[in-house]
Amino acid sequence: MERKRTNGMRLIWILFAIFMVLFMLITFANLRFSEGATESAWMLLMLCVTILSIVMLVKNKLPNKMQVGISLFLGLLVTIAGFGMNMSIHFGMLPLAIVTILCAFAMFSIFNKYPDNAMRLLKNDSAKSVVASIAIGIAVGVLLGAINLFISGEELNLNIVPSAFIVALNPGVYEEIAFRAFIFAACLYFMRDTINSKMQNFTLWFMMIIPHVLIHTPDMFIDSGIIWAMGSVIVLTALFGFPFAFLQKKWDITSAMIAHGVVMAIRFCFIGIPGVTV
Repeated sequence: MERKRTNGMRLIWILFAIFMVLFMLITFANLRFSEGATESAWMLLMLCVTILSIVMLVKNKLPNKMQVGISLFLGLLVTIAGFGMNMSIHFGMLPLAIVTILCAFAMFSIFNKYPDNAMRLLKNDSAKSVVASIAIGIAVGVLLGAINLFISGEELNLNIVPSAFIVALNPGVYEEIAFRAFIFAACLYFMRDTINSKMQNFTLWFMMIIPHVLIHTPDMFIDSGIIWAMGSVIVLTALFGFPFAFLQKKWDITSAMIAHGVVMAIRFCFIGIPGVTV
Protein backbone atom coordinates (compact mmCIF):
# COMPACT_ATOMS: atom_id res chain seq x y z
CA MET A 1 0.00 0.00 0.00
CA GLU A 2 2.82 2.40 0.89
CA ARG A 3 4.37 1.79 -2.52
CA LYS A 4 1.07 2.63 -4.23
CA ARG A 5 0.90 5.88 -2.28
CA THR A 6 4.46 6.75 -3.27
CA ASN A 7 3.70 5.92 -6.90
CA GLY A 8 0.58 8.07 -6.64
CA MET A 9 2.63 11.03 -5.45
CA ARG A 10 5.08 10.48 -8.27
CA LEU A 11 2.23 10.35 -10.80
CA ILE A 12 0.79 13.65 -9.53
CA TRP A 13 4.12 15.40 -10.10
CA ILE A 14 4.60 13.72 -13.48
CA LEU A 15 1.20 15.01 -14.58
CA PHE A 16 2.12 18.47 -13.33
CA ALA A 17 5.42 18.29 -15.22
CA ILE A 18 3.53 17.45 -18.42
CA PHE A 19 1.23 20.39 -17.79
CA MET A 20 4.25 22.66 -17.26
CA VAL A 21 5.89 21.55 -20.51
CA LEU A 22 2.72 22.38 -22.42
CA PHE A 23 2.32 25.62 -20.46
CA MET A 24 5.86 26.70 -21.41
CA LEU A 25 5.27 25.77 -25.04
CA ILE A 26 2.19 27.97 -25.03
CA THR A 27 4.03 30.81 -23.31
CA PHE A 28 7.45 30.77 -24.93
CA ALA A 29 7.18 28.73 -28.14
CA ASN A 30 4.07 30.35 -29.65
CA LEU A 31 1.97 27.18 -29.41
CA ARG A 32 -1.63 28.43 -29.44
CA PHE A 33 -5.04 26.81 -29.00
CA SER A 34 -6.65 30.23 -29.48
CA GLU A 35 -5.67 33.86 -30.04
CA GLY A 36 -3.70 34.67 -26.87
CA ALA A 37 -1.26 32.77 -24.71
CA THR A 38 -3.28 33.28 -21.53
CA GLU A 39 -6.49 32.14 -23.19
CA SER A 40 -4.66 29.08 -24.52
CA ALA A 41 -3.36 28.27 -21.04
CA TRP A 42 -6.93 28.37 -19.70
CA MET A 43 -7.99 25.98 -22.44
CA LEU A 44 -5.06 23.71 -21.61
CA LEU A 45 -6.02 23.39 -17.95
CA MET A 46 -9.66 22.90 -18.90
CA LEU A 47 -8.65 20.06 -21.23
CA CYS A 48 -6.49 18.50 -18.51
CA VAL A 49 -9.23 18.48 -15.86
CA THR A 50 -11.81 17.26 -18.38
CA ILE A 51 -9.72 14.23 -19.36
CA LEU A 52 -8.80 13.53 -15.73
CA SER A 53 -12.41 13.80 -14.55
CA ILE A 54 -13.54 11.29 -17.18
CA VAL A 55 -10.79 8.89 -16.12
CA MET A 56 -11.80 9.32 -12.46
CA LEU A 57 -15.45 8.66 -13.31
CA VAL A 58 -14.59 5.49 -15.22
CA LYS A 59 -12.67 4.26 -12.18
CA ASN A 60 -15.08 5.40 -9.47
CA LYS A 61 -18.56 5.56 -11.09
CA LEU A 62 -21.14 8.30 -10.56
CA PRO A 63 -21.86 9.73 -7.10
CA ASN A 64 -25.27 9.40 -5.43
CA LYS A 65 -28.46 10.95 -6.85
CA MET A 66 -28.38 14.00 -4.60
CA GLN A 67 -24.77 14.74 -5.60
CA VAL A 68 -25.66 14.27 -9.27
CA GLY A 69 -28.42 16.84 -8.80
CA ILE A 70 -26.05 19.26 -7.06
CA SER A 71 -23.50 18.83 -9.87
CA LEU A 72 -26.13 19.58 -12.49
CA PHE A 73 -27.22 22.66 -10.52
CA LEU A 74 -23.61 23.91 -10.39
CA GLY A 75 -23.41 23.43 -14.16
CA LEU A 76 -26.65 25.40 -14.53
CA LEU A 77 -25.16 28.30 -12.53
CA VAL A 78 -22.17 28.40 -14.89
CA THR A 79 -24.52 28.34 -17.89
CA ILE A 80 -26.54 31.23 -16.46
CA ALA A 81 -23.30 33.25 -16.23
CA GLY A 82 -23.30 33.39 -20.02
CA PHE A 83 -26.45 35.47 -20.10
CA GLY A 84 -24.62 38.27 -18.32
CA MET A 85 -22.25 38.47 -21.27
CA ASN A 86 -25.00 38.40 -23.92
CA MET A 87 -23.68 35.04 -25.09
CA SER A 88 -25.62 32.20 -26.65
CA ILE A 89 -26.36 29.45 -24.19
CA HIS A 90 -24.94 26.97 -26.69
CA PHE A 91 -21.72 28.78 -27.54
CA GLY A 92 -21.05 30.73 -24.36
CA MET A 93 -20.70 29.05 -21.02
CA LEU A 94 -22.13 25.64 -21.98
CA PRO A 95 -18.73 23.95 -22.50
CA LEU A 96 -17.56 25.29 -19.12
CA ALA A 97 -20.81 24.07 -17.55
CA ILE A 98 -20.18 20.56 -18.92
CA VAL A 99 -16.64 20.59 -17.51
CA THR A 100 -18.01 21.78 -14.16
CA ILE A 101 -20.53 18.94 -14.09
CA LEU A 102 -17.95 16.29 -14.99
CA CYS A 103 -15.50 17.59 -12.39
CA ALA A 104 -18.22 17.78 -9.72
CA PHE A 105 -19.33 14.22 -10.50
CA ALA A 106 -15.75 12.96 -10.16
CA MET A 107 -15.07 15.08 -7.06
CA PHE A 108 -18.12 13.78 -5.20
CA SER A 109 -17.38 10.20 -6.26
CA ILE A 110 -13.83 10.39 -4.89
CA PHE A 111 -14.94 12.10 -1.67
CA ASN A 112 -17.50 9.33 -1.13
CA LYS A 113 -14.73 6.76 -1.51
CA TYR A 114 -12.30 8.63 0.75
CA PRO A 115 -14.42 10.54 3.30
CA ASP A 116 -11.73 11.00 5.97
CA ASN A 117 -9.92 13.80 4.12
CA ALA A 118 -12.79 14.88 1.86
CA MET A 119 -13.70 18.55 1.59
CA ARG A 120 -17.34 19.46 2.16
CA LEU A 121 -19.60 21.39 -0.17
CA LEU A 122 -21.15 22.75 3.03
CA LYS A 123 -19.53 22.35 6.43
CA ASN A 124 -22.81 20.85 7.58
CA ASP A 125 -26.45 21.24 6.60
CA SER A 126 -27.64 23.21 9.61
CA ALA A 127 -29.10 26.65 8.98
CA LYS A 128 -26.46 28.22 11.22
CA SER A 129 -23.66 26.61 9.23
CA VAL A 130 -25.14 27.69 5.90
CA VAL A 131 -25.43 31.28 7.11
CA ALA A 132 -21.86 31.10 8.41
CA SER A 133 -20.57 29.87 5.04
CA ILE A 134 -22.35 32.69 3.23
CA ALA A 135 -21.15 35.32 5.71
CA ILE A 136 -17.55 34.09 5.62
CA GLY A 137 -17.59 33.95 1.82
CA ILE A 138 -18.93 37.50 1.53
CA ALA A 139 -16.56 38.91 4.15
CA VAL A 140 -13.47 37.32 2.59
CA GLY A 141 -14.68 38.26 -0.89
CA VAL A 142 -15.17 41.92 0.01
CA LEU A 143 -11.71 42.10 1.60
CA LEU A 144 -9.95 40.39 -1.30
CA GLY A 145 -12.07 42.33 -3.79
CA ALA A 146 -10.88 45.62 -2.31
CA ILE A 147 -7.27 44.43 -2.46
CA ASN A 148 -7.79 43.33 -6.06
CA LEU A 149 -8.99 46.80 -7.02
CA PHE A 150 -6.07 48.43 -5.19
CA ILE A 151 -3.41 46.41 -7.03
CA SER A 152 -5.15 46.40 -10.42
CA GLY A 153 -3.78 49.73 -11.59
CA GLU A 154 -7.03 50.25 -13.52
CA GLU A 155 -9.18 53.36 -13.53
CA LEU A 156 -12.11 52.73 -11.19
CA ASN A 157 -15.62 53.71 -12.21
CA LEU A 158 -18.43 52.27 -10.08
CA ASN A 159 -21.26 50.89 -12.21
CA ILE A 160 -23.41 48.37 -10.35
CA VAL A 161 -25.29 46.28 -12.90
CA PRO A 162 -26.94 42.82 -12.59
CA SER A 163 -24.68 41.38 -15.29
CA ALA A 164 -21.63 41.88 -13.05
CA PHE A 165 -23.09 39.49 -10.48
CA ILE A 166 -24.38 37.04 -13.09
CA VAL A 167 -21.03 36.75 -14.89
CA ALA A 168 -19.27 36.33 -11.51
CA LEU A 169 -21.01 32.95 -11.19
CA ASN A 170 -18.54 31.62 -13.75
CA PRO A 171 -15.27 32.10 -11.82
CA GLY A 172 -17.03 31.50 -8.52
CA VAL A 173 -18.39 28.10 -9.47
CA TYR A 174 -16.45 26.81 -12.49
CA GLU A 175 -12.96 27.70 -11.33
CA GLU A 176 -13.44 26.66 -7.70
CA ILE A 177 -14.92 23.29 -8.68
CA ALA A 178 -12.89 22.36 -11.77
CA PHE A 179 -9.53 23.98 -11.00
CA ARG A 180 -9.38 23.58 -7.23
CA ALA A 181 -11.80 21.18 -5.53
CA PHE A 182 -11.60 18.54 -8.24
CA ILE A 183 -7.81 18.75 -8.46
CA PHE A 184 -7.66 18.23 -4.68
CA ALA A 185 -9.96 15.21 -5.04
CA ALA A 186 -7.85 13.73 -7.85
CA CYS A 187 -4.69 14.12 -5.77
CA LEU A 188 -6.47 12.48 -2.83
CA TYR A 189 -7.37 9.56 -5.10
CA PHE A 190 -3.79 9.14 -6.30
CA MET A 191 -2.54 9.28 -2.69
CA ARG A 192 -5.08 6.68 -1.56
CA ASP A 193 -6.55 9.10 1.02
CA THR A 194 -3.25 9.42 2.87
CA ILE A 195 -1.92 12.79 4.06
CA ASN A 196 0.68 11.82 6.63
CA SER A 197 3.84 13.55 5.47
CA LYS A 198 4.78 17.18 4.90
CA MET A 199 5.41 16.38 1.24
CA GLN A 200 1.93 14.91 0.81
CA ASN A 201 0.37 17.95 2.45
CA PHE A 202 2.53 20.33 0.40
CA THR A 203 1.54 18.51 -2.80
CA LEU A 204 -2.16 18.94 -2.09
CA TRP A 205 -1.85 22.67 -1.35
CA PHE A 206 0.46 23.22 -4.33
CA MET A 207 -1.84 21.50 -6.81
CA MET A 208 -4.90 23.33 -5.48
CA ILE A 209 -3.23 26.69 -6.05
CA ILE A 210 -0.40 26.84 -8.57
CA PRO A 211 -1.92 25.48 -11.83
CA HIS A 212 -4.86 27.87 -11.46
CA VAL A 213 -2.54 30.81 -10.70
CA LEU A 214 -0.21 30.03 -13.61
CA ILE A 215 -2.90 30.16 -16.27
CA HIS A 216 -3.46 33.84 -15.45
CA THR A 217 0.13 34.74 -16.33
CA PRO A 218 1.35 33.68 -19.83
CA ASP A 219 0.81 37.12 -21.36
CA MET A 220 2.64 38.64 -18.37
CA PHE A 221 5.66 36.41 -19.09
CA ILE A 222 5.58 37.47 -22.75
CA ASP A 223 4.93 41.19 -22.27
CA SER A 224 6.65 41.99 -18.97
CA GLY A 225 9.41 39.38 -18.59
CA ILE A 226 10.04 36.49 -16.24
CA ILE A 227 10.90 38.52 -13.13
CA TRP A 228 7.74 40.63 -13.23
CA ALA A 229 5.58 37.60 -14.10
CA MET A 230 7.04 35.52 -11.26
CA GLY A 231 6.31 38.39 -8.91
CA SER A 232 2.71 38.29 -10.14
CA VAL A 233 2.57 34.54 -9.52
CA ILE A 234 3.68 35.11 -5.92
CA VAL A 235 1.16 37.90 -5.39
CA LEU A 236 -1.72 35.94 -6.93
CA THR A 237 -0.81 32.90 -4.86
CA ALA A 238 -0.62 34.81 -1.58
CA LEU A 239 -3.61 37.11 -2.04
CA PHE A 240 -6.06 34.90 -3.92
CA GLY A 241 -4.98 31.29 -4.55
CA PHE A 242 -4.11 30.47 -0.95
CA PRO A 243 -7.16 32.17 0.67
CA PHE A 244 -9.60 30.37 -1.65
CA ALA A 245 -7.83 27.03 -1.10
CA PHE A 246 -7.76 27.66 2.66
CA LEU A 247 -11.52 28.29 2.71
CA GLN A 248 -12.19 25.09 0.78
CA LYS A 249 -9.98 22.93 2.92
CA LYS A 250 -10.60 24.44 6.36
CA TRP A 251 -14.24 25.51 6.06
CA ASP A 252 -16.15 24.41 2.94
CA ILE A 253 -16.26 24.70 -0.85
CA THR A 254 -19.33 26.95 -0.82
CA SER A 255 -17.58 29.70 1.14
CA ALA A 256 -14.72 29.68 -1.39
CA MET A 257 -17.13 29.84 -4.34
CA ILE A 258 -18.94 32.79 -2.77
CA ALA A 259 -15.68 34.59 -1.92
CA HIS A 260 -14.32 34.14 -5.45
CA GLY A 261 -17.60 35.28 -6.96
CA VAL A 262 -17.72 38.38 -4.75
CA VAL A 263 -14.13 39.32 -5.70
CA MET A 264 -15.01 39.14 -9.38
CA ALA A 265 -18.37 40.90 -8.98
CA ILE A 266 -16.59 43.80 -7.27
CA ARG A 267 -14.02 43.93 -10.06
CA PHE A 268 -16.73 43.87 -12.73
CA CYS A 269 -18.66 46.67 -11.00
CA PHE A 270 -15.62 48.96 -10.75
CA ILE A 271 -13.57 48.01 -13.81
CA GLY A 272 -16.10 46.39 -16.11
CA ILE A 273 -16.65 42.96 -17.62
CA PRO A 274 -14.00 42.14 -20.25
CA GLY A 275 -15.47 42.33 -23.73
CA VAL A 276 -18.87 43.52 -22.51
CA THR A 277 -20.35 46.99 -22.68
CA VAL A 278 -22.75 47.60 -19.81
